[in-house]
Amino acid sequence: MLKHAAIIAGSFFLFISGAVAADAALTVDAAKRFVASLDSVKTLGDRLEAEGKAAEMQIEMQPKPGEPFEPYSKSVTVLKDKYPDEYGKLKSAVKAHGFSAEEWGATGDKVMIAYFARKMEKENPGAMAQMQAMDPAMLEQMPPQMKEQIMQAKAMMETISDVPPENKKVVAEIEDDLDAYMEAEQAAR
Repeated sequence: MLKHAAIIAGSFFLFISGAVAADAALTVDAAKRFVASLDSVKTLGDRLEAEGKAAEMQIEMQPKPGEPFEPYSKSVTVLKDKYPDEYGKLKSAVKAHGFSAEEWGATGDKVMIAYFARKMEKENPGAMAQMQAMDPAMLEQMPPQMKEQIMQAKAMMETISDVPPENKKVVAEIEDDLDAYMEAEQAAR
């Protein structure tokens, strides 16, 4: 499940900064507008991938130990800092859906993390317990790259396990639309 979520998230995380709306409550309206914006933003993501910029962005978007898992917000920040032209295109794409780029990133984080939390609860409810049960001594014996990947997965899992119930409730209302989008994305690969 985690690997599947990371793959799906990776395809979306390419399009995604700051936490202007990070503390604002997630609403059904904002969640619907976010889902509606995904097709517009996908074009930008496809272009970044074709230009070889997506792989570099993905590395920078990975959470480091102690950092929150905020993939969409981090993507917006990376675009703003490294690719200002693409950041401008993102701003234009999401403005049509009532967002600033930063609001879109913060909303995307909330929607997708709540979505992954709901999926994890349904498909693999023991995943977090398994991650927490990992022996720290075993982690220390792993090669550095594998250890880093495990730590990133753990950071993602912790964020997913801490999703506010009200965000899950909002996402439940748009889950069918998001499922349909995800399925179409998977079929297109």
